[in-house]
Amino acid sequence: MPPSPSGAQAYEGIGSEAPPAMAGAQPQTYGQQPAPPQAYGQETAPTQAYGQEAAPPQGHGQQAAPQGYAQQAPPQGYAQQAPPQGYAQQAAPPSGGFVAQAVIPADRAPAPQSALGLVTYSGQGPDVWLSSCHGGAGTSTLAALLTNSASAGRYWPVPAPPGRSRVLLVARSHAAGLLAAQGAVAQWASGVLPGVQLLGLVVVADAPGKRPKPLSDLVRLIAGGVPRLWELPWVEAFRLGDPPDKMKPPSAYARMIHEVNGLIAG
Repeated sequence: MPPSPSGAQAYEGIGSEAPPAMAGAQPQTYGQQPAPPQAYGQETAPTQAYGQEAAPPQGHGQQAAPQGYAQQAPPQGYAQQAPPQGYAQQAAPPSGGFVAQAVIPADRAPAPQSALGLVTYSGQGPDVWLSSCHGGAGTSTLAALLTNSASAGRYWPVPAPPGRSRVLLVARSHAAGLLAAQGAVAQWASGVLPGVQLLGLVVVADAPGKRPKPLSDLVRLIAGGVPRLWELPWVEAFRLGDPPDKMKPPSAYARMIHEVNGLIAG
């Protein structure tokens, strides 16, 4: 039979009578898949090692492709295929990134909880510690009014070796401050602070004028869980930066100072 004008046609039509250029190829091993495109068959055949493998070896894409092979367009729909399973999970933002959350209506949302940390101290502490239920509660101002007192920040001061420390909780009268105080009171009532003697809770007004009824109701609710409650009014001079210990405090402040001093002396 005269040779076919096309090596690819001879390969497909004759099979075992492939031209010498194709003799080293392994069509059946490479074959378990459709034969290479016609243009590919007219070029230099792949090496024997490549033909014996079911897929190109790792890094094969870095080798020079046969002439004309890289110029072929990818099979139709290849770019439109779905990524392998798990691919989208790998492309997800790293841990700690922003994750959208469902919006919960305010009337069904859980109440914010706040609990103070624990800090130990050694040696002789002050007569009374002032623990802030949240930032900006006013412990520094009260510490300037109470003799031999100190602010503990947002911590329960626990003496080491074990002993007993007197603590006043301090919170503002806005909703966030009262809920933070409620969480701190619940923490103390759980019995995990055997070295802390809670003297009571001081609620400092967060604004001038009459307090809204819902906030007053919440104050009364929290008051049932503490030994004592002191409610202090708004003082404009404190807001303007006047030193607390250089001015005469309002009567509610003077009464609180007198009662706390009596608890310490007793």
